Order: sequence, then C-alpha cells, then structure tokens
Amino acid sequence: EALLRALSAARPPAELGPLLCNLSRAGEARSALLEPSGRVLRRLLALVRCPDSAVMRRGVVGALRNCCFQHENHERLLSAEVDALPFLLLPLAGPEELPEEEMEQLPVDLQYLPPEHRREEEPEIRKMLLETLMLVLIGDEPEAGMENLLEVTIPEELERRLRDLDREEEEQRRKERE
Repeated sequence: EALLRALSAARPPAELGPLLCNLSRAGEARSALLEPSGRVLRRLLALVRCPDSAVMRRGVVGALRNCCFQHENHERLLSAEVDALPFLLLPLAGPEELPEEEMEQLPVDLQYLPPEHRREEEPEIRKMLLETLMLVLIGDEPEAGMENLLEVTIPEELERRLRDLDREEEEQRRKERE
C-alpha cells in the first residue's frame, strides 16, 4: 500500500519503477497493480512517458510487461476503461508524416504528432514496449491455439532467422555509432 501511495505522488522517486518491476513478477503484486478501479494501472501508464527519468520509464514498462504475461488481463488492458494501447504505442511513434488513410487508422492519440515528438531514446525500453505489445496484440479473432502467444511454439528455423536479424541490426547500430 505504501508503494502504491508513493506511485501516486506528483513526482514519485525514480527507484520506485525498478522496484515495481521486480515486485510485479509475483502474482500478488500484479493483482495490486491491476486492482479493480484501474487507478494504479492508469498511473503506471502515465509514467511510461516520464520525461525526467529513464529509470522510472524502464521500471514502469517492465511492470506493465509483467502484467501482460497473465493472458486473462489482456482484454482489460485494451478496454475503453484502461485503454493501454496508446500509452504503449506513443513512445514508439515518431513525427513522420503518414498518408491520410494510414493516419486515420491510428488511435486518435497517435494522429498528427507534433514535429518535436521523439521516440523513446532508450533501446531497452523500446524493446520492452514491443514485447508488451506482442503479448497483448494477438488479433480480434486468433486461430485456435493462438489465443495466448506465450504457449505458441515457434519453429526453430524462424527463431534462428529472427536472432540473425537481431544480430545484424545491432551490428548496424554499432557501426552507426562509430
């Protein structure tokens, strides 16, 4: 309860993010974060864009990702009451101009972002956001056996190709930094 009160502060301590991330690995902590009113969850989502602390953002995104490991929470996270999707997508969006028909398909919060809007700078946080989205965005009507992506078997060849692509991308980033 004290941690949840600290989370509600105007400027919660940055260390609270990693602590919540670690605690959210336990079912009891996830239940506290996902309490019925949605108040705590909405506060976590607001801190995904905490401008002055990458430590807080990393911890909050990690806690949200941990909550998504429980398949039964997905519908609630995407509900109109919580509406987690724009909060998870916004840090991944850039200010690029899109064709009008593509722009209209985006959630309202992601349309026509100002030119000064920037993507999340921390690669680890971007990766966790993508992992979180992959646990939630399964589709409107997934095929039988595909409702919970955590239980889907990935073919070995595909897994190897994805790892190779990750390595190539990391190598490209390293070269760009040099």
